[in-house]
Amino acid sequence: MSSLLKRLTWGMMISTACLILLIFMLRFQVIQYLAAYTGHGFAKTLPVLRPESEQFRNTTVACTSQQMNVLTYNVRYGSALIEALRRPLGNHAPGDYLPWSARYPEIRSRIDSYTPDLIGLQEMHTDRDIGNIVPLQQYTLVTYHMNAFHYGDSALLFKTSRFDILDSGQLWLGPNSTLPLSLGFKPLAMIRYVNWAILREKIGGFTFLFVNTHFDNNAVNREKSSDVFYKHIARLTTGYPMVVVGDFNSSAVTERYQRLTGSGGTAPLLINSYDLAISDKTDGAPNPDEMIDHILVGGPCATRVSNWAVDKRTLASGDTLSDHDPVLAQLQFTGQKMMD
Repeated sequence: MSSLLKRLTWGMMISTACLILLIFMLRFQVIQYLAAYTGHGFAKTLPVLRPESEQFRNTTVACTSQQMNVLTYNVRYGSALIEALRRPLGNHAPGDYLPWSARYPEIRSRIDSYTPDLIGLQEMHTDRDIGNIVPLQQYTLVTYHMNAFHYGDSALLFKTSRFDILDSGQLWLGPNSTLPLSLGFKPLAMIRYVNWAILREKIGGFTFLFVNTHFDNNAVNREKSSDVFYKHIARLTTGYPMVVVGDFNSSAVTERYQRLTGSGGTAPLLINSYDLAISDKTDGAPNPDEMIDHILVGGPCATRVSNWAVDKRTLASGDTLSDHDPVLAQLQFTGQKMMD
């Protein structure tokens, strides 16, 4: 009996020690640091350009672009893996949404109808999942890969026939923004990141920064994410024309939105495309004060937004397409901004 008791005691001690070690490794992101230091590397830092710099003059041929159709869309659980994990809960669980396999054919058709040049998607998983709704033979995909692991939560795509890519990378929304797969500011929080690409138009040579992100819905994470975003992205508008899309889990009336756009008593570094749109804004129509998905623009170039819209249509069956609506803007950079 004493021998059995000893084995049980040792078993409990070993299990407890393993649990403590696992919690320690997760809490202090040991696996992420090991991966970064043993070959996968830390995140690439965005180069800071200034309008007067030689690099800026060489890459930005003019402050005038072609017209761009821009889309941001949180598709909700856009993954065959997530669908497999939730299948035992039933066809409409959780949240009373149809599974991905039932939704993505109409999502693909809807995205195609917008003829977007720039796309920011949220809550995607693998390249294959993304290819189910966006034809990758027509679009170049930028997302995070670590060997066979794909993390497409903030996937961005651009029309290959229109743009060349000069550089790209990720910024992680956590205490160390260069640590890939950072767990965020709240212990063991959801991994979120900012995805960026420097693009150049093939016609005309206009060069700009295209950014997509997905802030966590946890209060601690989304508040601190706005500070990271301002520090590393919004402040770069002094050097880059910029198109920024994403699910910010922040409406335009929140303080964190003001922080991420660089507002707060001064002219914002990033401006919501809604505010620049010349299309009609009728009473009762969607606007950023009630929305958390945004298309923002900024930089040294003036911007004209000829159309801004939200697609609130359901699936043909009447079921909900997602818990977010696609947001679209038709915009063009039209020349150097007038300075005050």
